[in-house]
This record gives sequence, C-alpha cells and structure tokens, in this order.
Amino acid sequence: MPKRKTDPASVKAVSDRLKALHLNAMAEGLEVLDQGGELYQMAPLEVLNQLIALQQISSDNRITDRYKRSARLFFPMADLSNILYLPDRHINAALMDELATNQYIDNSRNVLITSATGCGKTFCACALGNNACNHQYSVRYFTMMGFLDACEVATEKRREVKFISSVEKVNLIILDDFMLTSIDKKETEYLYRLVSERPRKIKPRSFIICSQLMKDEMYTRLSQASPGLADAIMNRICAKAYEFQIQGDSMRDRDIEAELKRLHPKVAEQQ
Repeated sequence: MPKRKTDPASVKAVSDRLKALHLNAMAEGLEVLDQGGELYQMAPLEVLNQLIALQQISSDNRITDRYKRSARLFFPMADLSNILYLPDRHINAALMDELATNQYIDNSRNVLITSATGCGKTFCACALGNNACNHQYSVRYFTMMGFLDACEVATEKRREVKFISSVEKVNLIILDDFMLTSIDKKETEYLYRLVSERPRKIKPRSFIICSQLMKDEMYTRLSQASPGLADAIMNRICAKAYEFQIQGDSMRDRDIEAELKRLHPKVAEQQ
C-alpha cells in the first residue's frame, strides 16, 4: 500500500476539535501518531480504536485520582506491594492476595485488623484503600473519633442526615482506632447508623476496622453506652468478616532496610 501524503493542517484541525470537546488524550494521541509517521500506516478504524483506548485510560486515571483525593487516607502512598511479610508479624499473605481482588467489597464483607500500636494496621488498611481506588471503588478514611467529631459538627449545623447519607454511599469505609476510647450513647447511635444494613441493598459497601482491641473488648466499651446497639454494631461489623492480627514489634522501632537485607540479601546486594 503506498504511503499517503501527510496533511498536518487537517491533523491539527481534528486535534483542535478533539481538545474543544475535552478529549485531550485522543488529541495528543493523534498528534503523536502523526509525528511518528504511524498515522498513515494504520487503517482508520485502527486509529480510532487506539485513540478511544487512550481516552479511556485517561478517564480512568482521572476517576482514580479523584477517588484517592476523596479517600483522605492517612498513608496516601500506601501500596500492597510495600507490606513487609516479616515472619514475626504473621500477616496472612494468601488472605492479602484475596483481599487485593476487592471481592470482599463486591460481597459487602468487612475486614477486621487488630494489633498493638505501631505494628502497621493503618498502613495495611490504607494499602487496601488505595488498591480499591485503583479499581474505581469509592473509599473514605476516618479515625473513629474523627468520624464522631464530624457527626457532632454536622448535627450542630443541622446537616447530620446529609453527612451520614454521603458517607453511606461510599463503597469502602476505613475506621481506624476503633473504640480506642469509650463513647456515649449518642456517639453509639452515630456508629449504628453508619453500619446499618440498609445502604448495602443499594450498592456494595464494606468496612475495614482497625483497632488495638480484641472483639470482646470492643463490645465491652460499646455496651457501656448501649448494650442493645453494641450487639447490633458488632454483629454487622464482625459477621463473615475477614480477620487478621498483626503481631511482632512496632514498625516504628524497626530498621526496615536492615530487615529487607536480611530477608532478601541478593536483592539488597544488587541495589
């Protein structure tokens, strides 16, 4: 097939029209194909398919970025690939691989992560949150007291229903430092509204609960404010939940580089 003559003016005109329609990725892709000479070696439908694919990738990236900004993760750069599976931490790698598929969100199942302070439960939760954002699930991170404070502020401004409703629509809610302190009856009611089953019928929704306490200790603190609501909250959080406990010393006290060299000496030598 003879090579067709390049017509920069028409390429620029099409590119400008694409930009006017906010299809910048398609416009940039068209210009790259033209500059590289591939444009006139490809069939029209092949060109169109490639440009649409570029635009789809760009759109997906924008959505992912928006989800990550909205998530407000404590560790915004946390990634599942950076979790250290040190022997004394006893993190179930097979379970983490399963959670990485995000099927737990599709099935509205929760994740309960417990450990002593500093052992990395927040990092693991944020890594799972980022992974969910990458697959375009909406995520929101709260410390439990931060959530309760936000509810109190919303109540004072008479926006309680609007705030709770906005949080209920999120696919994955991370509650950190769960029941670290005792709460009162009103705050227990806020938690109950958050974990109520009604929103699950609308869209998949899951919780990642991070706590220094075991389940019986969480229940004890909740029941001090409202025994009935304590039963309802714990049942909704723990029923069919994936659970794992991170053990070992605080990650703040570890020499991470030394641990990596000990576990992977050959990789460390190459670096």
